[in-house]
Amino acid sequence: QVKSKGTGRYQAIPTNSTYYFWFGVNEKPFNNIYAREAVQAALDDRALSRLDSGFLTEDYHLIPPGIDGGSGPSTCPFHNPTGAPNMTKAKQLMKQSGMIGQPVTVYGEDRAPRRQWLDYYTSVLNSLGFKATEKVINSGVYFTTIGAPTLKPQAGWGDWVQDFPNPWDFMQLFAGNAGSSLNYGYVNDAHYNSQLNTLYQKDPKSVASGWSALDNFAVGKAYYAAYGHEEFPKFYSD
Repeated sequence: QVKSKGTGRYQAIPTNSTYYFWFGVNEKPFNNIYAREAVQAALDDRALSRLDSGFLTEDYHLIPPGIDGGSGPSTCPFHNPTGAPNMTKAKQLMKQSGMIGQPVTVYGEDRAPRRQWLDYYTSVLNSLGFKATEKVINSGVYFTTIGAPTLKPQAGWGDWVQDFPNPWDFMQLFAGNAGSSLNYGYVNDAHYNSQLNTLYQKDPKSVASGWSALDNFAVGKAYYAAYGHEEFPKFYSD
């Protein structure tokens, strides 16, 4: 209604934000890269955007397009994020993983559309052959709950909105040597850590291609399944 009746007074503004699902890489089933890749292949980013009323720009990268090193939507190793999922590939990877039938507890928030994203993600895991169940956490304590060092969760939802316009602000979420509770999946990759520390010391514009390469490296390792960057509505009265 706002779009149709407020022509010229409404605009969707892109933000430097990323929405993603993370994997507990040290616990079954997602200590297996094929299981993680199967999820990447099976996710329909378009469906996730529809659950956010179309405010998500589909993309599998962690760094948003508005940040140096951001690649923007492009062809994923398994399917284009603006196209249909590759369920044939996903099923092949699941069989290769040997993780069919493995139980998975999936963590997510209780408010919309995050609860709906959790429902969708859980349904995708079950369609692949996992035995997935939801663990819904109150939004006020969600991140402190999943970030507790004693929990070590298997899978769940996460997001990040820039603190400052530097690619490190996003890529540090998966640093294994940062001592941060933000690395919910406990990723600890020597190459990732080394590149992160090297790139961080340089002007991001001068090493934008390096940041992009690091993002693509992590996607290739299926350390996360990013699915989009959000827009927010700007609407003026008449």
